[in-house]
Amino acid sequence: MQKEISAQPRPTIPYEHPDASMYFKLCKENLIRLRHKKPAYSKHDEMIRQVFDSGSDNYQEGMQQQCDQLVRYIAEAFDHYAVWDYTHAYYPGRPSQQTARTDAMEGSSRVLPTLAAWLHGNGQTTTVLYGLNNKAIDVAELLRTAFLAGTDPAHQGYWGQLHDYDQRICESADLALTLWLSKEWVWERFSKAEQQQVVAWFKQVNTCQTVDNNWHLFPLTVQLVIKALTGVDTIAHDKYARIKEFYVGDGWFRDGARGNYDYYNAWGFFYSLYWLDQIDPAFDPEFIRHSLTSFVEKFRYFFTPEGLPFFGRSVCYRLAASAPLLAAIDMPEPCISVGEAKRAFRTSLEYFIGQGAFRHGAPTQGVFADDPRLVDNYSGPASSFWSLRALNIALFSGTRSGLWQEDEAPLEIEKGDFSFEIPAIEASVIGTFKTKEVVIIFHSDYTSEQSPLTRRLECQSWPEQILEKLVGRAERPKNNLLRKGVTCYTSKMFHFF
Repeated sequence: MQKEISAQPRPTIPYEHPDASMYFKLCKENLIRLRHKKPAYSKHDEMIRQVFDSGSDNYQEGMQQQCDQLVRYIAEAFDHYAVWDYTHAYYPGRPSQQTARTDAMEGSSRVLPTLAAWLHGNGQTTTVLYGLNNKAIDVAELLRTAFLAGTDPAHQGYWGQLHDYDQRICESADLALTLWLSKEWVWERFSKAEQQQVVAWFKQVNTCQTVDNNWHLFPLTVQLVIKALTGVDTIAHDKYARIKEFYVGDGWFRDGARGNYDYYNAWGFFYSLYWLDQIDPAFDPEFIRHSLTSFVEKFRYFFTPEGLPFFGRSVCYRLAASAPLLAAIDMPEPCISVGEAKRAFRTSLEYFIGQGAFRHGAPTQGVFADDPRLVDNYSGPASSFWSLRALNIALFSGTRSGLWQEDEAPLEIEKGDFSFEIPAIEASVIGTFKTKEVVIIFHSDYTSEQSPLTRRLECQSWPEQILEKLVGRAERPKNNLLRKGVTCYTSKMFHFF
């Protein structure tokens, strides 16, 4: 029997139910986007695809070399799209439900952690990163500039006043992580007045309400970073207690009282929990490390050399699936070999990137190429940069965990057949060695109202496409297959083709 979790009423969130004033704001920000956006930057798209394509002459044998090339590719494109002292970046792509300015903020907030993770690993030698065009980018200076501009109310790139249920609460966590990762080159170089300015912006999260799901982790990340950098403790322990209420066992969290069991467990919950443990190892190591171990012990079976049995929303974050495995090998007592985690990380990157998962300098809004059927309405042009969450952990801990140095070890599907249950989420996992296929079967539906037509991936109508372009707000059908009643998922991933 599944764990019962007390539910709270879902609040009315303005961007989900826009009124006339919201539509006016959306249109205004869309016009500003049109004014500031730059041409799509595709100069190295084919090159980065070949770096991860084992059949290409440009294929990079070493995992570290592949990741280095990927960071250079991302940094060069970010430098092209960024505006207002790197505080925002207008990437091409389909908009979210938020304003175009919030989408542009994601273009910065979701890229900066990758640059900071690179700086953390290379800063003792150099702070200069070279794009694939060999243009020098001083990452430390870029980050210092972005933080001072983004937290300055008088600057055009100001990240703004936060309010309840604001998407920028989510982005503040990535920005806080960036500050913590780069503290030696950024925070410690600020004057006292500059530090106070930066912290004042982050402290806004302390008084903002969040949606009752994984979002509780965002202010917690900010608060732990503030404590680590200033010694000021504003940690909302009630939010952390609520996160633990969502834990149902076997390493799985329900994403809210009535939420899904899906891949957010990997790139939402455990990515954030890993960083809480890194920022403050005394925060709650017993629970964080035990739940991570419990999750990875079975989740590692999901990986194949060609595809994953994806289920749930945010399919465009697919490159981050191996994040918990990389986090696990950075624990005091790893539950998975470094070689197996390395193979899962590399093959997942190669499978997707080698088939075109990067375009115009960013992860595509789909599985391989852009696919509007698979872009949730809360996802904008740069939302897919959460796909870099596994890469961020690799850049941060790869040397110490042995990720770069160790040889790969076979995945479980490459060793033989398997079949087991995950009782906490009422699911069966079946692996077939001969076909290298992994299948997940759920024992319960999320909905009883379904038919062959309601279970399909719906396409956006022409009126919706026109309205989306005119207003700059997502107008797409909801295509979370779990919510549509699909209960069987295969690593062949044909559901999404």
